[in-house]
Amino acid sequence: MKKKAVFLFLLIGLPAVIFIFLKIFGRNEFTIPVYYEQGLTDSLPTSCLDRTPQQYLVKNENVPTTGLKVIHFERLDGPVLKTRLEALERVQDVFYDDSSISLTTYLNGSSIDKKDITDYDKRIQFLDQFWKINQLDSTNWADLKYCTMAMSNLDNRVVLVDEENKIRGYYNILEREETDRLILELRILKSIQ
Repeated sequence: MKKKAVFLFLLIGLPAVIFIFLKIFGRNEFTIPVYYEQGLTDSLPTSCLDRTPQQYLVKNENVPTTGLKVIHFERLDGPVLKTRLEALERVQDVFYDDSSISLTTYLNGSSIDKKDITDYDKRIQFLDQFWKINQLDSTNWADLKYCTMAMSNLDNRVVLVDEENKIRGYYNILEREETDRLILELRILKSIQ
């Protein structure tokens, strides 16, 4: 009988005690970095960046002004585009009914046309209320990507901008773990709003 009591305690009681201890004394804190709190550094090669020594804020008329913003840049059609769009569809599937989060894809109009994307509509569902696709001319696209978002030439990156227009993350959405991290960090930012 004594063995049964010890076994029962180890099976039920010990996990309950650990759970209660962690609830009372544990801290479940996640911090998401804020990029460029001291301004943009000279390590970024783009000369058009605002290098004032203060918190860098995204300022561009093409970027939505409210809520959390997921910004994606695309310049070429092909199999990698399909993979990127499928990864972004995962983000859309999680947050499509949340009006405080928006997803915007910016196409470089000199190399990819908006109608090229509609071919993917048979396999990928673009929900217009959540996912906007904008086509920009090459100059505006490059200005938005390199000068406003402080990005490099990595085309498979997505930028997360918070409601205060601070850059909160860059994500390589060709890697599943990075898409998962984007979804998790969106949830965390949403919970602290």
